[in-house]
Amino acid sequence: MYPTRSQSRLLMDCLIGSRLIYNEMLQAAKVNYEEQGRFLMKYELQSKFKGRGGDVVPAMVVQDMADRLDKAFRRFFAKGQLGESTGIPRFKTPNRWHSINLRQHGHDFSLEGNRLVVPKKLGGSIKLKLSHPLEGAPKTCHLVLRADGHWYALIVCATEEQSKCPPRCKHKEIGIDVGLKSFLTDSKGQTVENPRYYRNSQKKLRVKQQSICRRKKGSRRRRKAAKEAAKVHLKIARQRRDFHFKTAKQYADKYKLIAVEGLNVASMVRNRCLAKSIYDAGWNQFILILKHKAESAGHQVVKVNPAYTTQRCWKCGELVQKSLSVRTHVCPSCGYVADRDVNAAKNILARGKIVVAKKAGAQPSTVKPSVGKVRLRSCR
Repeated sequence: MYPTRSQSRLLMDCLIGSRLIYNEMLQAAKVNYEEQGRFLMKYELQSKFKGRGGDVVPAMVVQDMADRLDKAFRRFFAKGQLGESTGIPRFKTPNRWHSINLRQHGHDFSLEGNRLVVPKKLGGSIKLKLSHPLEGAPKTCHLVLRADGHWYALIVCATEEQSKCPPRCKHKEIGIDVGLKSFLTDSKGQTVENPRYYRNSQKKLRVKQQSICRRKKGSRRRRKAAKEAAKVHLKIARQRRDFHFKTAKQYADKYKLIAVEGLNVASMVRNRCLAKSIYDAGWNQFILILKHKAESAGHQVVKVNPAYTTQRCWKCGELVQKSLSVRTHVCPSCGYVADRDVNAAKNILARGKIVVAKKAGAQPSTVKPSVGKVRLRSCR
């Protein structure tokens, strides 16, 4: 978005005011819990804080904040019932509050050519440049302030469900094994190099962080230095996301079935020697983008159990133990030799076909027979 100075001031005032109201809602909910043993939920918060926005925060934004806090409490209760350790919703600091939500198209916001029409408290008609044409009917809009100091409008649209790929589709299947040495290796032996955007920007980040540490806490120069460091992080995130989209697009368009590992990244990053590299690769974000792109093309992404995909031989099913430093799979039973990641990708594809066959109601035996796939069915 390209707001004028007065519009930017109104947007910033709304952002600051909405954060304060959200914190007041959370405080009121906690006080009610101490007094009556229950938290205030959505409609109670909306009634209690009706008209609190004044000349700064629109009424629909206040209602949306009550809805956001209600959802946060419900997630807190749901995780507690499942026995998962989780914390209660927290008060929002300025560094944790960057968006204004508009929930209803035609009422809260609308598009008129290259202008975004929002409530007058947010600036009225704001100049807008679309990154690409909208597909489907607009539903909600999020006004987001990024670290680069620019405002962006994220418009969510409802699209029609894509038709699934026909059974006799000319596209083939493929298995993908993600890693750290190479970002991914597929079952056809092709690899995609790991760009390591964070690692390559560490020198620049070190300089920016040292600049922050030299500044006096609470000073204007420290806030300015923090913004410079935030810009570097924002650029890294954009580079990684752009790489994920371009890589996912290539596979989503060419293959009707893409089998990937269902990795538990939260557990993997407990290894402090590999955590930074795992976060830098961004496997979870890539798989989400790949799934979205595949569904748009009418194709399918299947997650499989990652256990022993690297250790087990694809040809005969023999379990061949190997450390991370061993990059070649050599089977002593059948003599099969291949790159360890290619062997893993083939195992992933075999398991993916079995998963699809089971979902379709067929027995695993109806899948095209292969020695490796038969052995994979018996592995744990």
